[in-house]
Amino acid sequence: MYVCYVDESGGFEAPNSGPRATPLMVFAGLIVEAAAIRPLTADFLALKRRFYPGEVSRHLDYVLAEVKGAELRKAVRVGSQRERRHAFGVLDGVMRLIEHHDIWLVGRIWVKEPAKALEPDSTYTYAVQDIARNLDHFLGQQNTSGLVICDGRDHRQDVRVAHSVFTQKHKSGGDALPRLIETPLFGKSDNHVGLQIADLVASALLFPMAARVYCEGGAKSFHAHPQFDALRTRYARRLRARRHVYVDSSGRTRGGIVVSDRLGRRPPQALFEIPGGTRQQGNSPT
Repeated sequence: MYVCYVDESGGFEAPNSGPRATPLMVFAGLIVEAAAIRPLTADFLALKRRFYPGEVSRHLDYVLAEVKGAELRKAVRVGSQRERRHAFGVLDGVMRLIEHHDIWLVGRIWVKEPAKALEPDSTYTYAVQDIARNLDHFLGQQNTSGLVICDGRDHRQDVRVAHSVFTQKHKSGGDALPRLIETPLFGKSDNHVGLQIADLVASALLFPMAARVYCEGGAKSFHAHPQFDALRTRYARRLRARRHVYVDSSGRTRGGIVVSDRLGRRPPQALFEIPGGTRQQGNSPT
């Protein structure tokens, strides 16, 4: 059995609506085998204890001392040399955990058009439905079942998202997601290591990398800071290799990290290009 943890980074507001407005919206899903959750949790708590010693008195309480991806992103952008080294140390550790515990990535990124906001309900609903479909395909390859756990927001929004998948599973024509054992669940990241790692992937890796690639010409702000090229150089190849990508019955490529670039119409694979280098090839499980 597998669990897909989903978190997002960015906002739905128009990109030029204020100095802190975000130019894109990221949804990241981490597919984790159920048997790996316990060792992954232990390893992640050990990572936090290593980089944040003395944060709490008891080891298990480190799950409550959440490390936010936005803070690491800021350290990469404007931190001192020591702060940047610390941020990269944490992200290096997270990347090693993803690889060691055989975690696979799916997700979606929307790059906003100037002066146009995203519609919150439809954007979030579509992203979770898309992640659920890709997870269902992954589960079929593994001949097993699974479920989706999203980072909880407000109750009304969570109900709407869960119901959109409920209707896919229980429609009169048959279950469109037969390998998902239940509609999406919503948890608080304080006690779910999978959600905390999903936040780090969405906020500290995919968001700044995508902003640098897709928004440099249209969003001259701290979101597309040149320092984020260091993230692309360090992690693009390894993230690309962890995507679950497949070809559907119509011959179309599905899964992975889908990018809808409404600003410059650049392709999704540009996200994984190394600055000054060539595109790196990845794979997915069979």
